[in-house]
Amino acid sequence: MTHIRFRNRRDDGSQAGFTLIEVMVASLLLLIVLAGFLPFFLSGLEKSSASRFKSAATNVARQKLEEIRQLDYREIKENTASPTDPTNLSNLLGTTAVMRGNTYNIAYSVANSTSGGGQLKKVIVTVSWIGKPEGDPAVISTLIHQQFLGPRGSLLEFTPAINLTPDPLGSPFPVVSGTIVAKYHIARSDWDLVYKNLNQVGMAAKNVYLRLDFVDDQGARIQLGNPALEYRIPSSTLKHTFGGDGKVNDIWFEHNFDSATIPDGYWDVEALAYNEYDQPGNVYKMRVRLEKAAPNAVASFMGQVADNQTILLSWVPGAERDRVSWVLERRKRDTAGTWSTPWVTVTTLLGTANTYTDVGSTATLKDPWGTTGTTNTYQYSLKGIDIAGKVGTPVTLQQQLPAAATVSTTTTTSGGTTTSTAALYSVKIKNSSPKPFNLTVKNASSVTVYTGQVAKNGGIVTISNLPPGNYAVTAVEVTNKSPRTLYTTFQLPAQAGLQVWDIF
Repeated sequence: MTHIRFRNRRDDGSQAGFTLIEVMVASLLLLIVLAGFLPFFLSGLEKSSASRFKSAATNVARQKLEEIRQLDYREIKENTASPTDPTNLSNLLGTTAVMRGNTYNIAYSVANSTSGGGQLKKVIVTVSWIGKPEGDPAVISTLIHQQFLGPRGSLLEFTPAINLTPDPLGSPFPVVSGTIVAKYHIARSDWDLVYKNLNQVGMAAKNVYLRLDFVDDQGARIQLGNPALEYRIPSSTLKHTFGGDGKVNDIWFEHNFDSATIPDGYWDVEALAYNEYDQPGNVYKMRVRLEKAAPNAVASFMGQVADNQTILLSWVPGAERDRVSWVLERRKRDTAGTWSTPWVTVTTLLGTANTYTDVGSTATLKDPWGTTGTTNTYQYSLKGIDIAGKVGTPVTLQQQLPAAATVSTTTTTSGGTTTSTAALYSVKIKNSSPKPFNLTVKNASSVTVYTGQVAKNGGIVTISNLPPGNYAVTAVEVTNKSPRTLYTTFQLPAQAGLQVWDIF
């Protein structure tokens, strides 16, 4: 057997070397070692490639953010519920981009927020890619503040100061009463937006205007100003003063109003000025409290007998916003026909309530109750209490158990023939709010007897041809935002021909 040796000469002149088998074994061991490092090497290559993709995706996201910053604030939106909306960022700027031969997918997110009376939008751009190498998408976000094109306000104040007394409840908000002069001061940097030739000969107001609204905690809004001018407070109310150097040192809108037209409660007063192109400035807010009197007496207080031991009570609350509770009391008439029993408190309800079901028992003779053999008559009293503890005027209602049979008819005679028919009645509903409302009226059997719309700003509808009975009204605000839904009830013939509701 022949052995192949790789020889070399030692220092002493003798021969030494490796056999072929030894070389092959060494090579195999080297390959095994290198195989162990190969996955790490390939993983490093993949991570390096993913890093390059992530870097490219980040550049795409930055580019899209720069394009977004060039848009008007009102154009920055992404409505995921309506992906085909052409005004969405995804449709304006596109959802894909190609860089270095690779395709990247782009997603947008826009969230609105309010900070200090100004508007902010948080914009998030997410860029990802499909296929190898896989990696986390690039995500970049930014906050964009509203670019106010209209004149900004620096201060809203009410005068005279005598009407701005501390809140007796200890809150920091001023209590407003009487006739008020509202002054909305324009920020110094925007004076040239409301006056022509500022500090020069011929200085005159531009065609700008102010909106001044009272907004309650439920979002209901009362607009100040002239309804004939769409509640715009015009540039004719602008005033200014000069400093010692002969230059303007203050500019403001000035509007007088009677706070008696605003219901009691806490309100946010919002001031917003517009330039001559109908573009708004910032929204300036000031919180105040209106406090004139105790809660108003309810506009209507009605009862309906459900059975011989149940009375359904309903009422229309007053317009005040600071009512915290209702106190409902009841007393019973004795057999002599006098109210000899004292008033007892049935319940105390939240100030937002407008219905209550009073349930007794004919088995245990617990009030309220009545049978065919025994008739009982009850009187209810309802009064509101506001946040300052003022008690409103009570309104009373009388109800009999079991219910007395009533027949309402009209009689006509023609040609010697007499005809009797059930009497029909009408009621009116008024809308003092700045938004129209859709109305639905149902009778005691929940059958719809009327649908229609009442116009905004004092609109009135008359609902006719209604037979005697109890009715429920649902009013839904017509608006693109979250609509308010309000309820009330009325009773015929007790309220026939009357205005049974004024929507605020």
